[in-house]
Amino acid sequence: MKFLIFSKKGYALWGIGFLFTLASCTFNNDVKVDWQPRIVSPLVNGELGVFQQPDIQDISDVFVISASDVFGAQRGTVPSLPALGPFNFVLNPTKISNNDVIDEIGVSNVRITINLRNNMPVTMASGVVVALTNSGETTPFIEQTIDRTVAPGENISVVIDRSTAVIKNTFAASLSNLNTVASSTPVTITNNSQIELRLQFDPPTVDYIQFVPNTTNTFETTVDFDTGLDENTDEVTGNLIVNLENQVPIDFLMAINLLDASDNIISTIFNPTLNLTANQNTTETLNSQTIINNLKNAKKLQIVATFSPTVQNRRIDNTAKLKYNLVADLQLKIKGN
Repeated sequence: MKFLIFSKKGYALWGIGFLFTLASCTFNNDVKVDWQPRIVSPLVNGELGVFQQPDIQDISDVFVISASDVFGAQRGTVPSLPALGPFNFVLNPTKISNNDVIDEIGVSNVRITINLRNNMPVTMASGVVVALTNSGETTPFIEQTIDRTVAPGENISVVIDRSTAVIKNTFAASLSNLNTVASSTPVTITNNSQIELRLQFDPPTVDYIQFVPNTTNTFETTVDFDTGLDENTDEVTGNLIVNLENQVPIDFLMAINLLDASDNIISTIFNPTLNLTANQNTTETLNSQTIINNLKNAKKLQIVATFSPTVQNRRIDNTAKLKYNLVADLQLKIKGN
């Protein structure tokens, strides 16, 4: 399952830059000074939530009503053609998530653009109805009547706005009451005499996501990370403090990794994961010297939150977030000239 880049704020060890400047100064009589400060500074603040679902941000599909659907086996030029229809077509299903981990989403500020192109050699009559219906339901969550004719070769766009909608992971578009206008002049029918329907959602506001129970899902993000430690720092010791705030009624297995510039894992903060229960806040103080040593080479921070929703707890509202905060509490030696 794909996931979006998460919102985050990165913080450098601002105090270190000032100390580096002092350390680079040359004092009278060539006195060499090594500074050994204690630095306490936030490194990364961020949050995970429903707004990072990429599939929801890009709901689109293309459908074709073929020449055979409308004209059957008829091909070639005919001197005239009577009105045809009405036709009713249920098109191939559209999915929000290809991995089938999402049951439904609640959205607001819904805007859908429907592009309809008539490649038939005859005019499409007014009154065709475009509808979107969730799998297992009979009432459409979107329905729009096109109250105008569409000439051969013409493309029209219809914008549909809805304040709210509930969309299942699988839904189907349909065209009903499709009729053609009779033609008294010659008409040439080919295999390309078809209708094309394009469906595009603007990114909606996601109010909640309801997951399929007993599936395995992941919220994941990678953020830029720079402690500000460089070749002037030496003998770095101390603690890495991880603050986690779970506002979600679901348990998470948390993994936090330090990555180098090539996205290779150079340190695992938890060994291997931390169990963060529903609505739990925790502070973990880590004094692993291996982790501290690798802070200098870390360029990115990867956070992976794995969860398995249950029947009772499988809905995540957009107000519920999993917040993370990393703070460095370090004692280090800054080499002077």
